This record gives sequence, C-alpha cells and structure tokens, in this order.
Amino acid sequence: MKIVFTLVLLINSLIFSNDKNDVISEEIRRRVEDLNAGIKVEIQGQMLFCAKLLPEFYGQRSFEPAWSNEKNSREFISQLIKANEVGLSPFDYHYKLITDFSKNVRSPEEHAELDMLITDAYLLYASHLLNGKVNPETIDSEWKAVRREGNPVSILQKAISNKNVSKSLDDLEQTNTSYQGLKEALKEYQNVLDNGSWIVLPDGPTLKPGITDSIRVPLLIKRLIISGDLNFEPEDRISFTEAIAQSLRKYQKRNGLEIDGNLGKLTTESLNISVENRIDQIKVNLERYRWIFHDLGEQYVFVNIAGFQMQVVENEQVVLQEKVIVGKPFRKTPVFSSKMTYLVLNPYWTVPPTILYNDIIPEVKKNVGYLSLKNIRVIQGYGSETKEIDPSTIDWNKYSQGKFPYTLRQDPGVINALGVVKFIFPNNYSVYIHDTPSKELFNRPERTFSSGCIRLNNPMSLVNYLLSDETGLNQEKINNMLSLGKEQTIMLKKPINVHIQYLTCWFDGESLQFRNDVYSRDKPVLQALNESPSSL
Repeated sequence: MKIVFTLVLLINSLIFSNDKNDVISEEIRRRVEDLNAGIKVEIQGQMLFCAKLLPEFYGQRSFEPAWSNEKNSREFISQLIKANEVGLSPFDYHYKLITDFSKNVRSPEEHAELDMLITDAYLLYASHLLNGKVNPETIDSEWKAVRREGNPVSILQKAISNKNVSKSLDDLEQTNTSYQGLKEALKEYQNVLDNGSWIVLPDGPTLKPGITDSIRVPLLIKRLIISGDLNFEPEDRISFTEAIAQSLRKYQKRNGLEIDGNLGKLTTESLNISVENRIDQIKVNLERYRWIFHDLGEQYVFVNIAGFQMQVVENEQVVLQEKVIVGKPFRKTPVFSSKMTYLVLNPYWTVPPTILYNDIIPEVKKNVGYLSLKNIRVIQGYGSETKEIDPSTIDWNKYSQGKFPYTLRQDPGVINALGVVKFIFPNNYSVYIHDTPSKELFNRPERTFSSGCIRLNNPMSLVNYLLSDETGLNQEKINNMLSLGKEQTIMLKKPINVHIQYLTCWFDGESLQFRNDVYSRDKPVLQALNESPSSL
C-alpha cells in the first residue's frame, strides 16, 4: 500500500497546466545551461549524475518536462523498485529522494527539479543496464571490455513518446540463459537469507559413505536441501549414505571441487561460505554479464578463466567443451575478445620476455646445458641474417634484467611448451590457446599453471572442429602433417570469435555454478558496486 500511495503522490505532482508547464520549462533550461557551463547541479542535496546526457535530452525536446504522463512515471518508479533483482540498488538512482520529494512538490521550480531528478535516474539506470555500473578497465588493467551500443537519451526519448517506459528498460536487460538464471538465483539466495541463512558445519574427520555422525550428517542434509542438491528427506538422518554422497557429488561438481562424494576439509569450507557472500558473488557476475554479453556471434570460442573451461558455441548451443589451464595468479590471463584467424601445427616456441628473465636465464646460469635439454636454440638476427649462437659463448650474468640481444626458440617436438598446435587470435597481450606436454595438470580442480596463455587439454578436438569445413583437410592429412614435425600454418577460411572472460558464478542451463576467485578479481568489483555511481 505504501508503494501505491507513493506512486499516486508522484503522479499527481507531475501533472501540470500549460501555463505552469512554460515556467517549468524555463527552470529546466536554466539548470541545463548550468550543466553546460560545467557547474555541478544539486537537487535537494543530491548531485545529478548525467551532466552530459541531461543537456542532450532536454535540448532535443526544447526543455519541456518529460514526466507529465501518468503511465510513464508510474512504470519507471515500478521498474526502479526492481533494480535489486539485477544486483543493483534503487538508491543509486535517487529512489528515496524521488519518493520523498514528490510528496511536497508545490512550486514550478520544484516540479522542474523533480522532472530532472527522474530523468537523471532513468538515464543512469539505462546506462548501467546497457554496460554495467562499473567500468572494468578502471579497476583492472588486464580487463578489456567491448561496450554495448545504445544511447540512453534516444532510448528515453522514444520511450516517453511511445509511452512504454517499462518495456524500454526490460529491453536493455540481457536475455541469455545464464544472466536470467543468475537473476533467479539471486532471488532464491535472498530468500534463504531472509529466512535465516544456513547453518555452519563444524570441522571433523572426513565423512564417507557408511560412516555415522549424529551431529554433522543432519546438518549436512539440511544444507544440501537448502541449496537444492538434495531433494528428499532421508529417514536415517545420522548415517552418511550413498544417496547423501551422490547429492554431495552434485554440489562438488557445480562448485569446482574434487568430485569424490566425501565431506572433507575443502568441501566443508565451500559449504560454509555464507549466503551473504554467495549473494555478493552473484551480483558481481551479473555485473560482468552486463559487460560482456552483447553480440558474441553465432559461432564463437568462449574461455572462462575462473572456470578452467573452454567451450565452442554455435547458435547458443555448446558443441565442444574442454578443460584448460590458465595463468598463475602473478601472471594472470587477461580478459578480452578477438578473432581466431589461423592455427599452427608443430609450432616453434619463442620464449617471451617474462619467462626469459624470470625462468630461463636463472636456469641457464646454473647449467648452460639446460637449453640443449629443452631443445631451445639461441638465435641472432632476423630473416636471411638469422644465425644460431653457441650458448656457452654468452656471458649470461650480464642479462639478469637488461636487454637480451638474442631470441630463444624451442624446436617443435614432444617436449615443446606449445605441444603440437597453437591457435592464434591477434591481441595486445601475446596470449593464445595451445597444446601442452604437461597433461597431468588437467587432473587438478584448479589449474592456474601457465604464464598467461591458455593450455588446452585435447587440442585436436578444436583443430578438427575448425578444419571440418576445409576442403582436403581430413583427419588423415592432418595426422600426416603432424608426423612430419615441420611447422605449418593453416589460415582459417572462416575466422571465429574468441572471448576470454572471467566468471566466478554462472548458470549453465541446468544448475548454478560457483568457482573460487583465483585472481581476486571479485572484491574490487563488489566495492565499486557498493560505491556511489560515477558521473556520465
């Protein structure tokens, strides 16, 4: 009833006579001129955020007030109330001030202020739905976002004219399955919090099927029921049965844990992450979806760094999925999008500067034969002037931090760091996807072992997929090319979009997935979400 009453007051306060309308327009014009002059404009103690967009909007409509239509104003306030559902706060958009101020608006000047306040709120909220509240590049230098096209001013002008304000904002939301799944999860987890959260499981010896525990098993059952991993009430509530273990495996799978069905230390720690923290994690990743999910393409490669997973997607369906290894926490894999244009079979590996100075040169100082053991050659010059240098003739102590005048290059072969193939998509980070001889590392739940590039568990599955439409390149011919041991480049007739992203929470179409924040990228996003919005 309170919300309905507030809406009625607001609507009544925005209905003007023609004479009053002219006075209000003049007051809006004066405020807009202040904004154009670089003067910060406050209304009832709150700063207007859209100092550039407001003059554009009101200038296009000759400074006439925008919110005198009852349907438009009602729909917008109703939409603003629902900002929490997408992980945003109505209070970032003057919600309290609008509802309080509308009860006492009397003069034309106050009507102008209320009109500009609501317009400012719409433009800011629409901008955040389009591209997120937070600019990722201001908090992470290794995060490159591609902004979604859309002008909030044009969107609002059209919405006001067509009297479909609610639809105009709904249309800005992401429609993909994962974003909508996260929205639903946010609602469910908020409901868990409102009903008292979930209980913390005490530490203890690892529980396995067949073990009885009158304290931890009942608590585990409750916890798994709340999270939806157990869908029945066992009659025996103190025995760790196979049915409970199966439910625990379901939980472990969707949380990136070792799937053994046992309640050990790491699984207990994961179960004990508070519902408040999970809600924050969902909000952070809803924001990330606003950064990235626009036009990914009908066909694309998607790598989730935090999920250690690569997917190939066609028409919104996953057609290929493989495990990946990503950069170490101190050599993070960056976030960006590009287009894969070619692949290289039997690649040489040119040692990059970071690995050269931090890894290779220290090893060579201990043993100059290290390079020979790794099939790495020292190369001087380029093109026709290239020549190989004997590493024993180099004073390696001179190059701890300085400019190294040579190139280190590893020959193709079974111990080559890139394995038998690399996939190239031009970018500013020298990052690519490649094979690796270190296959045993793919058995680990968390796989942060590379120097920034992305290692693929089964690269030939991607090779076969990419070359499936290439005339004359069947499996037999590709195997023959690999057996020659010579470096060969294959240009793709149909280049494919590549999106390297970082999600610690997502909905995969069946279940809600959580992963550890291995690069500590969640906290800065959450802090920025909780701060006052930036000006537009």
